[in-house]
Amino acid sequence: MVTQLGLFTSIPTLNVLRDLKVAMAKAAKETGLSREELCDRINHLADRYGVRLVKGTGHKLTLDTLEKWLNPEDQERVIPVKAMSVFCSAVNSLDPIQAIVAPLGGRVIDAQQDKLLRIAELDQEVKRKQAMMKKLKAEIGG
Repeated sequence: MVTQLGLFTSIPTLNVLRDLKVAMAKAAKETGLSREELCDRINHLADRYGVRLVKGTGHKLTLDTLEKWLNPEDQERVIPVKAMSVFCSAVNSLDPIQAIVAPLGGRVIDAQQDKLLRIAELDQEVKRKQAMMKKLKAEIGG
């Protein structure tokens, strides 16, 4: 039996480029920095961590290239993977990476969320072991 999609049902796509660029532009805007200031921050981080952001003879990210990375209509110029962590650090957001993993059912979490998840997993493990102990005690009459 074929299930018909509803009128407003969105079909996830593995073509994440537009969503990535939208997330990047939003994160850039939310920094409160001008594009020039953001470009400087990205270049500073890239220099500090030894990440070459652009191909060719240029060593620095230009404002023009940053604008192309952030433009959802520009499907030709995409941030290189090696620059993604620098960009996300500069804007203090994991949302661009989330845009990439979302269609795969993934979720990017920060360090605090990771700790909460580990606590929940340990709590579940403790409950399983307590149930096992209770069962074994009942079997031996204790």
